[in-house]
Amino acid sequence: MQKILAINGSPRGDGSTAKVLETIAEKMNGGYSTEIVNLGGLNISFCKACMNCKKTGSCAISDDMTPLYEKIRDADVLIFGTPVYFGAETGLFKNFLDRMYAMVQIKNGVRTPELGKPKKGSAFITCGAPDGNMTYHGVATHLISILRSFGISDVSSTVIPKADPATITGQNQFADYMDAIEFQLM
Repeated sequence: MQKILAINGSPRGDGSTAKVLETIAEKMNGGYSTEIVNLGGLNISFCKACMNCKKTGSCAISDDMTPLYEKIRDADVLIFGTPVYFGAETGLFKNFLDRMYAMVQIKNGVRTPELGKPKKGSAFITCGAPDGNMTYHGVATHLISILRSFGISDVSSTVIPKADPATITGQNQFADYMDAIEFQLM
């Protein structure tokens, strides 16, 4: 069975981002095993740019990010979800992304991502703004660029505005995203 690793970049384990990820997990239950990682419950330090990962192949920091490296390598699909905080992904999510740098090696002057097996990827942004799909499209594009920089070419993304955990799964943008994810994972 293929594995989806879904990363919740929200400090709230019961917010809109969590609701989207839980719905994806339920919907994909038949053909995928899904693990949701809530960054809000983890201790992930910021990258110190010590470059130990380039010298030794592993991050010098031992914290809750350490076991995530293997989970990322083992996944067939990576899904990134984060709310927008002051025009960007959350600080929690940014720390996670920065620490993924340890999964990039420099070989003969060439940047080589080491994510394990080939993957598909997706990213979505939740936000409270009613015009969020226009305002925060750049954040979703940024996350897609990160996935592509890791060699993931089959990617999708969306922004889900007016996010409210009680109503998010009834929104058109959410339904469109679910259709896109289902099509992508076929």
